[in-house]
Amino acid sequence: MKIVEIEAFSLDEAREKAAEQGLTVVKDVTRRYVNADSPEDIEAFANEQFEKDKMTETTGTAYIVVKVKGSADTKERPYTFNNVVTEGQLTKKRVFEIHTESGRLVATAETKGEASRKAKAAMKDVKENMYCEQVYRVDEAHARVFTIDYTPSKGTQLGKYIVFGN
Repeated sequence: MKIVEIEAFSLDEAREKAAEQGLTVVKDVTRRYVNADSPEDIEAFANEQFEKDKMTETTGTAYIVVKVKGSADTKERPYTFNNVVTEGQLTKKRVFEIHTESGRLVATAETKGEASRKAKAAMKDVKENMYCEQVYRVDEAHARVFTIDYTPSKGTQLGKYIVFGN
C-alpha cells in the first residue's frame, strides 16, 4: 500500500500530482473518511476501502481523500508589474561568449583573439562543436528593467490531499 500526502490548490491538480507518482486516482472517498470520524490510521482505512470495493488486487489505482480543501487562484492577472527607473548614463560592454552546440556556456572573453584561444584550450575538455557569439552587456546599475511580483487572490489556499493505492 502506497500512501502519499499531496499539497495542491485544487482536486484536479492533486490528481495530476498523484499521476506523476504512478497512482491513477479512480475515486474520491472523502465522504467515507468523514463518516468514519477522520481516522488517524490511514493505512487501516485505506485497506478497508479497497476491500470494500473489491480492488485489493489492482495495481496503479488509487483513492483520494480531501483533508483540507484547496482554493485555486482565480485572478486574471495574478501579478504586480513594477517599472524600475534608473538614473545616469547607460554603459554597454562587448563580450564574446563561447557556447557548445547544445547551448552550454563554456567561457567568456573581452576580445575575439582571446575568445579563440579560450575555445581552443577548452576543446580538450569539451569535445563538442562550439561557436562564439558577440554580446553586449550593460552595467549592473542599469541591468534590471522591471520586476513582476506574484500576487494571488486573497482566498487562495494550498490544500492537503491524501492519496493511497496499490
